[in-house]
Amino acid sequence: MSHARAWRALVLGAGYACGTPGTAEATAPTPAAATRPPEADSTLIRDEVATLGDAKQDPLLFDRIRSLFSGKTEVVPSDDQQLDQRAVLSPRRPDTVYVWIRVTERRAARVYLTLAESGQQARYLFREVRLDSGLDEIGSETLAEVAHSSARALWLHERLSSRETLVVALEREAAEAPQPAPAPASAPIVVAARPLPRADAILPAHEPAGKRRRPRTLRLGIGADGTGHSSGTEGFLTELGGFVGLEYRGQLMLRTAARYVVPAEFGVRPARVQLSGTAAEIRAGWLSADATVLRVRLEAGLGALLGRARATIVDDQPKAHALAAQSFYRGYALAAAGLEWPIGPAWIAASIDVRVPLATTSYEVAGQASASTSAALSPGGSLEVGIGFDPTSR
Repeated sequence: MSHARAWRALVLGAGYACGTPGTAEATAPTPAAATRPPEADSTLIRDEVATLGDAKQDPLLFDRIRSLFSGKTEVVPSDDQQLDQRAVLSPRRPDTVYVWIRVTERRAARVYLTLAESGQQARYLFREVRLDSGLDEIGSETLAEVAHSSARALWLHERLSSRETLVVALEREAAEAPQPAPAPASAPIVVAARPLPRADAILPAHEPAGKRRRPRTLRLGIGADGTGHSSGTEGFLTELGGFVGLEYRGQLMLRTAARYVVPAEFGVRPARVQLSGTAAEIRAGWLSADATVLRVRLEAGLGALLGRARATIVDDQPKAHALAAQSFYRGYALAAAGLEWPIGPAWIAASIDVRVPLATTSYEVAGQASASTSAALSPGGSLEVGIGFDPTSR
């Protein structure tokens, strides 16, 4: 690094001797510069440096510049956060060379230097520096050497730029700066709705790992299910079928199901009755939010059983005879609580169900007493397997 610094210093020195700034180029050549009085001290008293733009990204740039000056020169950082034309064109202290360094995104740097003169017009120097490899270590070293050599040259009146040159450069800086869009005279108040993330969106890395993913808006599910419940005199009835369901935001659910009643037999003396039929349900429910872990279900709904019963006389009683097949309709309300295990887009769910019959059913055999389903509650359970997808996805 010391060899590289020495070589660059040699190139810069040779450039000054020839009137050209080596790796840096002036925007406008300077007419013959005035010579500082020989009795004046050739040592720069004070140097104030401001780093702007991308130059702020190099925390070592100021230290590199300070290291190039002798201990007799006070090198201090500036508080300026932007390039102020009035501060550049009107320096305050006559014992200080003010330096503003701004690195642009085009791998170029602009260096503005000003020096106040007692009783005279301020003196200026403007330099443009190409940074072929950006603000890396070599670029930082080059920029520090340009700032150091330019400050000394301005202090000693060895190289100057005209005020017009500096004004043109500052106007170009102002033109390149992004301008805020003008606001309308009476702008309406607009509340922007926060867009919903896609169902397969991944949480940003800065979010907490335990934060749950926002569920998709809609999920359509289809599948097969089976249910069994105690039904008073009828015994234990089993139903097999399928369902179609819709989830909204992963928490609200609406499902309809249709099932076939597995034939069952039970006794109504002196006959034996065989029961079959179909059932239909509609359920609304709530689910816990995250569809990627075990979920809790709470459901309520209404259903109907469309049954058909056929009796057969089993006791030897000549006066008894079976009637023709009997059809009936029985409605019920239900409540269920269960768990759902997700397996990718599919799931398996089990629940405990309770039915409340809204009517009873009587089975009649001619000449004999009848029997009816008279249970106030019909407990049972259900099991289902389903798969879901987003109907709005393209």
